[in-house]
Amino acid sequence: MKTKTNAILLVLMLALASCSNNLAPVPEPADIVMTPKSLQLVKTNNAFTFNLFKAIPETQGKNVMVSPLSISLALSMTLNGADGSTKTDMINALGFSDLSVGDINQVYLDLVTALKKADPNVVMNVANSIWIMKNFPVLEPFITTNQKYYDARVESLDFNAAALNTINSWVNEKTNTKIPKILDEISADEIMFLINAIYFNGKWQVQFEKSQTQNGPFTLATGGSVNVPLMKIKESFGYSEQTGYEALKMPYGRGKFNMVILLPDVGKTPDQIMEQMSPSTWKTLQTSLESPLKVDVWMPRFKFTWEHDLKEILSSLGMSVAFSKDEANFTKINRDGHLFITKVKHKTFVDVNEEGTEAAAVTSVGIGTTSAGPGGPAFHAIRPFIFFITEEDTGAILFVGKVENPLLGN
Repeated sequence: MKTKTNAILLVLMLALASCSNNLAPVPEPADIVMTPKSLQLVKTNNAFTFNLFKAIPETQGKNVMVSPLSISLALSMTLNGADGSTKTDMINALGFSDLSVGDINQVYLDLVTALKKADPNVVMNVANSIWIMKNFPVLEPFITTNQKYYDARVESLDFNAAALNTINSWVNEKTNTKIPKILDEISADEIMFLINAIYFNGKWQVQFEKSQTQNGPFTLATGGSVNVPLMKIKESFGYSEQTGYEALKMPYGRGKFNMVILLPDVGKTPDQIMEQMSPSTWKTLQTSLESPLKVDVWMPRFKFTWEHDLKEILSSLGMSVAFSKDEANFTKINRDGHLFITKVKHKTFVDVNEEGTEAAAVTSVGIGTTSAGPGGPAFHAIRPFIFFITEEDTGAILFVGKVENPLLGN
């Protein structure tokens, strides 16, 4: 066994369905059949995932988690109102250059529908909404398209304190109270918010025994250490050794969703492992984890929230025109509104414990206007790690994060 300096945790997917009645027969997990366009969208969106996470600034010593699925869904709704170079830049930034806007809408409708039904033992809720300032005229095709493909709730409100409470209450409800609010204020130039919310709750297929959890040292990137609750289990999991790290896959529910943890070799860091990640290396990694092996696992409990305005990050990925008051083109929302994106606010929550994982994410796109065991390997995740949450059949990444210190709740 190789010793490690940093632990990277990749959590494969979170997609959530409704809780089944314990008295009713539990349906079998549904295999997701991917069309060529679906495969293309997932592949390019996974590339967006890696580019997005690498672009997050100043993460040293901080716990971080983003949901690329939530961000992409909110921006894809917004994309239905874009035209000209704004539309082109948004498509390229999201990695969808080989797909039409119509293709994106249809594939996301199919993907979200499938994710919700993938595993009856895993809860996955995806909700979308559009909140419009009262009396601001919006083109009907923009509304009907987002209702058809994203099942978006559309409401017109007086943009005042009561509207702020209404929007935040929707967010609180759709994330099962894990993210109580997304908006702190509505600025004078904002006339619309497009919001996506995701909630995931998956129990481990084989749960950790709480009696086995013991405090132990977790080595920080600085070289110091903190005592954290370490969950322990010896069980058969997908395991492989890759160049620069070892990998472990732990399933949720009936096996459709998994957590994948990467432990870097001595001298390697989580950021270095992330740099070598791409859709092709991700696919190779998943294939390598298909054969189970008895593994002695240690993993810290952790729970934290994270939030960030993604304007600068998305601009760096090529979307700067969409934020420009002078150049943005959202004439498919309103022909005369001189609209632009004011901010893309993103909040996440994650809680990993002996029973499983609970996670949530919200993305708000603001629109403004200028005129208005023995012999087996030991896998001890006791150093900083990266985690991804994705779905097994599609390989779609829903969440990606980094834990620098399990004791930090942010």
